[in-house]
Formats: sequence, C-alpha cells, structure tokens
Amino acid sequence: MPDAWRWLDLGAVDGATMVNTFVALAGPVGAGRSPPTVLALYPKAPFANVGFHQEAEREVDLDYCRTSGIPVVRRVVGGGAILDGPWEQDYMVVVPHGAPGTEGTVAGFYAHYLAPVRAALARLGVTAEPSGVNDLAAGGRKVSANGATTLEESWVLAGDILLDLDIAAMSRVLNVPDEKFRGKLATGMSDWLTSVKAVTGAFPDRDRVVAILREEYARALGVPLEPGPLTEEESAALDRLVRTRSDDAWTFRRDRAHPAIGTSAEDGRAVKIANDTVVARADRKAGKLVRVTLLHRHGRLLELQVSGDFFTQPFEGCLEQLESALAGVPLVRVDIGRTVWDWYRGCGVTLVGATPDDLVETILAAAALVPASS
Repeated sequence: MPDAWRWLDLGAVDGATMVNTFVALAGPVGAGRSPPTVLALYPKAPFANVGFHQEAEREVDLDYCRTSGIPVVRRVVGGGAILDGPWEQDYMVVVPHGAPGTEGTVAGFYAHYLAPVRAALARLGVTAEPSGVNDLAAGGRKVSANGATTLEESWVLAGDILLDLDIAAMSRVLNVPDEKFRGKLATGMSDWLTSVKAVTGAFPDRDRVVAILREEYARALGVPLEPGPLTEEESAALDRLVRTRSDDAWTFRRDRAHPAIGTSAEDGRAVKIANDTVVARADRKAGKLVRVTLLHRHGRLLELQVSGDFFTQPFEGCLEQLESALAGVPLVRVDIGRTVWDWYRGCGVTLVGATPDDLVETILAAAALVPASS
C-alpha cells in the first residue's frame, strides 16, 4: 500500500455524478494507477436513487419525479430506493484488493471502513451503533446508510450521514398504493430514520463534518490522506459513465429485462394471461426485500425475474444467470431448491440481506398464487 492515500473532496455534485464516481475510480485504483482514495461529496439537488436490483417503475413515482424535475438514477450497489438530497453528507472509500479490511468477508469490510464514520458521528454528538451489516443507527434509528461492492479489482464503500431529514420529500417520490399509505410511510420513515440535527438540535457545519471525516479516516487507516484531484483517466471515465448511465436503457434495465412478463402482475397477485399461462408476483421480507415475478404453465417455469433491495457480490450478472437457470424447471420445491443452490455455489455470489432459501421460498410463494378468475 502507498505511504499516503488520496483525499478527494468533490463538494456538491449531481445525482449521476454521485452514483458513478466510485465506478470511474475502481479500475485505476484496482490496477494501482491511482492511490487508495477516500471521497467526500453531497447532492447539490434532490434525486431519486434506485438500488441496482430494483425495478424503478415499481419503486418510484415517475410521473411526480418528471413533473417536479427530480432525476431518477440507478446505482450499482443494492439497497432500496431513496430520495437523496443536500440534507446528507456522503463519503466513499475505494481500495484495491489486498488493502486492510478486504481480507475477509463483506461484513468485515463494512465494519473496518464504518468505524471512522462512527467515530466522526461521536464527535458530532451522535452515538451510533451498527444496524445490520451495512448501516449505523442512533437510538435504534438509522443515521447512516451504506452499500458496498467489488468492482475491477477494487472494493468500494459508499455511504452517507443524514445531517437533516426531509421526510415529506423522501416519502413523496416513492411509489405507493394511495395517499393514506403514503402518510403511513412518512410516519414509518420518521420512526426508523434520524439525523444529526434531530439528535443534537442543530444542522452541523458541513465543512466541519468533512474535516472530521478526513481526520477519522486518516486516524483509523494509519496513513495521511493527501488532497488530490481526479486524474485525466478518471475524469474521462466519469464523463462517459454519466453520459451512458443517464439514459432510460440503464435506468430501467431491470424493468425491461423480461418483456414477456410485463407489468400485468401486482404484488401478491396472479393473473391468467392465456390458456394455462399465469404471471404471478410475490414478495418476501428477509433481511432485505426479495421480489419474484414469474411466468408459468402446466407446473413449469417459463420465465422469471428476481428483484429487490438486497445486495449481491458481484453486483452484475449473477441474477441473470439464476433467471436463465430456472427457465424450464418444474415448480417443485426439490427442483427449485436444487437449481438455486447449484447457482449459488457455482456462481460464487455473495448475498447480503437474503439467502438462497429466501429466493426459493419467494419463487414457491409466487407459484402458489391462484388467479382470481380461476
């Protein structure tokens, strides 16, 4: 490892830049052309941020976002859809394989690189403890949400500290059945989220927050964090990613992955679409949400889509392999279970927030739904 790591303070950025910056750095950092890097940045304006495995049309009120000028972006880490905005302070860590904290499990990586965030929160007057594998909570309410992935020989942590909250805005962008449900969602958000301002009574000075984060990361890592800009290679990669990942083909990639399934199935419902062909959708709340939409005929899977707010390592490709492997499999527990577990062992995937058995149970739950017309 280098004697010094890079500190990169990008200040206020747009949503597409925020979710793609670490992607642009991963290759150069992983190959040693750029040093391990800790970044500070925050959204200059609100944007809807969709998890990599989610269906954007199911999660976000797209009409409201369009009329309100709120961009919708898809990130390459898991987790749920959220409205990001200037009320938060974000940070990212991009390190090569072999860096401290990358020797073990994903959980170990989170623990290693979230320790400085906990220390920073303590200096801001907020006592935070781990909540699950990837979040930090104060008094049982989330104050810091985080995601991690491996990418081009790098390990990445991307997270935020909630300096304040805009519950009305955060609940408004999400897709819900009706306004009564939205009111319950807003109440729920108030119950499970908190902020530095809510705990301490004041919005902290952002420059101080950034300075404390830098100090605590340098202290925990045991190396200086020296300010440095993006390299020409990184800037060119970021420009390309922002351009190509701001279009609908990327943003709605999960929504359009299985056109034969379409949007005819509602959550927890089955619909007969032709003869004995049924499309059904079921959810299962594991550590995270697992959602399965499937098309079946005569007791055999024709097509299937898995989505949700769980995490996978690697982030891309594995679920597509599972969906392909399940096509044509009988809707029998032993056959579904064998296929899912063979995929899990053979693909080398790590699941966070769900297990192979959660996938199996969600598939079987969807298959068991009976069309209302039958």
